[in-house]
Amino acid sequence: MGVALHAHPANNFDSLRLLAAGMVLCSHQFALTGRPEPRVLGLMKLGTFGVLVFFVISGYLVAQSWDRDPHPLRFAAKRLLRIWPGLAVVTCVAAWLLGPLVTDASLRDYFHSPVTWDYFAQLVFAVRLHLPGVFEHSPYPAVNGSLWTIPIEVQWYGALLLAGVCGWLRPHMRFFLLALVLLYASYLYLIYDVQHNPNARFLAPDFGIEYGSFFCYGALLYLFQGTWFRHPLRLFVGLIMLAGVLLACHQGYAGLYMVLPFVVIRVGTWSTPVLRRFGRYGDFSYGMYIYAFMIQQWLTWLMGPGHPYWLGLLASMLCTLVCAVLSWHLVERPALNLKRRLPGATLPAGDIPDIWQEHVLSKDTLPPVRTGEQLVSPGNKDS
Repeated sequence: MGVALHAHPANNFDSLRLLAAGMVLCSHQFALTGRPEPRVLGLMKLGTFGVLVFFVISGYLVAQSWDRDPHPLRFAAKRLLRIWPGLAVVTCVAAWLLGPLVTDASLRDYFHSPVTWDYFAQLVFAVRLHLPGVFEHSPYPAVNGSLWTIPIEVQWYGALLLAGVCGWLRPHMRFFLLALVLLYASYLYLIYDVQHNPNARFLAPDFGIEYGSFFCYGALLYLFQGTWFRHPLRLFVGLIMLAGVLLACHQGYAGLYMVLPFVVIRVGTWSTPVLRRFGRYGDFSYGMYIYAFMIQQWLTWLMGPGHPYWLGLLASMLCTLVCAVLSWHLVERPALNLKRRLPGATLPAGDIPDIWQEHVLSKDTLPPVRTGEQLVSPGNKDS
């Protein structure tokens, strides 16, 4: 049992990430075939909800990674090894394989266009949505419309790194950090009013600025886990009451912010039969996220926008899963194995030296969770 837990930590984070990636895929399947996207609680599209789940989990686990190894250069290298290799490959696939296959332009014009080569600015985390002549007749003429969130994610990695270097992630500074996040969230939801402000709508200048608040909430849940894990029900009831007050004041988004991150992390730290085994063959959620939109655009280009929704969804899921599996085994996992070669990197005695440890989607050092009558500590290598 101990060896199994070290090899694959027994919690629900893998299943939650796959669920979030599935939400994004299902939502985009509506949009890319000209259908209205389903909305969650009347506040946001289903895909946006899935992205918020990703940001919460990321904040929690990246804060955990810093706590386990508070070294700025190694921290940055680990984040880069998790994000960049998969991004680099999907960018090359789009520009050099898919683009020439589907473009309305001649191949000569395609490869001589500065837009084609500017697309590789994504490799330095700049948003680039278009390639010449590619999917121009789609309802959303973007090659890979999901990738715009990655620069935001990287920016918040940098913010957490800065907080760590300044010492704000140390136990005696956590209340100072809590105050900063509360001030930030109060401004975002109550003063700037992200729910109703037109500048926070799609394609407007400040679209997506609230994602960082969910990242910060996730990080705080890690820093205060010793407190809230003792009385989770009390905290949940308090958050529900506060959310109800905000909802009555027509601030539903702020109310969702109060409750969603806590629910995501609480469920993630559970060890639920079946759900805790979703990642036993690999972590395919990042691959699903970065390939889904592009695959869906390609299949819609092949099948036409009038095909049944369920048919397009099934085909997209299968093709995306294949790409995600290949991305994990051929790109992401080998890149993560390089963490062991970082200067000063160490593994605790008796640990299995695999790629599950200390990356942005790691699952170690979580609070103990109950499964049946047995108390286990998922992935805690020091237990």
